[in-house]
Amino acid sequence: MSKLYMFTTSHCTKCPEVKKALSEKDIEVEYIDAEETPELAMRYMVMSVPTIVDDRDHAEDKYWGQEQCLAFVNTL
Repeated sequence: MSKLYMFTTSHCTKCPEVKKALSEKDIEVEYIDAEETPELAMRYMVMSVPTIVDDRDHAEDKYWGQEQCLAFVNTL
């Protein structure tokens, strides 16, 4: 099943703003702690957080960093 994933960590200072922006949208998002599930982080080649992976149309588009993630969220 295709999804929208947001990779984060418990100590990320940029992630809360991106999470807040996503929560204001009527869209299903799976939040993943990259440190707790490194196998998923490796599968999607997540090197930093926040990272959003848009796998909804099997395209695996990726947005990383607060600026790119917020810009993407604004398009939803």
